[in-house]
Amino acid sequence: MNPERPLAGRLTGWLESHRDAARRSLRRRLQSPVLSLISIAVLGFILALPAYLWVLLDNARSLSAHVDHDPRIAVYLDGPDDGDIARLEDLLDDNGQVERWSRIEADTALEEYRAGLSDPGLLDWLDDNPLPEVVDVVPASTDPQRVAALREALEAAAPGATIISDDEWMRQLDSLHALGLRILAVLAGMLGLGAVLILALASASELRERQEEIAISRISGATHRFLRRPSLYGGLFTGLGGGVMAVLLLLATTAASRQPLERAAGAFDLDFALRLPEPGHVLALLAAGLALGWVGARLGSGHALRDAP
Repeated sequence: MNPERPLAGRLTGWLESHRDAARRSLRRRLQSPVLSLISIAVLGFILALPAYLWVLLDNARSLSAHVDHDPRIAVYLDGPDDGDIARLEDLLDDNGQVERWSRIEADTALEEYRAGLSDPGLLDWLDDNPLPEVVDVVPASTDPQRVAALREALEAAAPGATIISDDEWMRQLDSLHALGLRILAVLAGMLGLGAVLILALASASELRERQEEIAISRISGATHRFLRRPSLYGGLFTGLGGGVMAVLLLLATTAASRQPLERAAGAFDLDFALRLPEPGHVLALLAAGLALGWVGARLGSGHALRDAP
């Protein structure tokens, strides 16, 4: 006797059982298209809202990269000796976190300041030059942590210097982005929980309408796994439809927002183009819809079958 035959037969029976459950679930939804479309639309809106907010938040972060303002670190050297300057220059030349740097001598800075005055004679009363020597450093990265690390390295190389950086705006943007992500995660979690509860209620209501069918099936030996299988496929169908609905809504809302946002960016002379959702985002929405649909159907069908006579 071929030992593979019983296994093949069980696999064929298992596939046929799932195929039959999927067909019955799809037929039941086609028989009540209005209720099915309402469930799909509700799930689509629940998925599309946080996805749309995430697209706006992600584009807002990329918009800051178009702002023509590189972070700078100014190193003020008050009476430095040649050793301090050489050590600082070696650090700047060898550090990969430095995009470029320039040294402004005190006399050059004073002459530039004098040239910008309407009356250069105003500085004739000075006995000596009060301005320090300045090293202007432009970091290679706008990441706040890397800028802070570079500043610490400069402080170690020139302990007597006064170091000022104008990267506060980067830290503020980074903090706002992190706050936005946290709020978005909380909102998405609350909406996801609401979607699961709505789908669970719909699945439980559907099973309660089939109490007679379930009672007859139990008499013939049907298990809970067999009885809940059509509901699970129904949840997957609803989840897939909700995911597709969410993708369409996301594309439509993003396309509708594209021209106003780009026009607003152009008013500030920013070369900015709103990025549309990528294929990975589309797959994430479909996967989220399937997951929410299955979990909701699983909870609702399990509760309904436990309460069924």
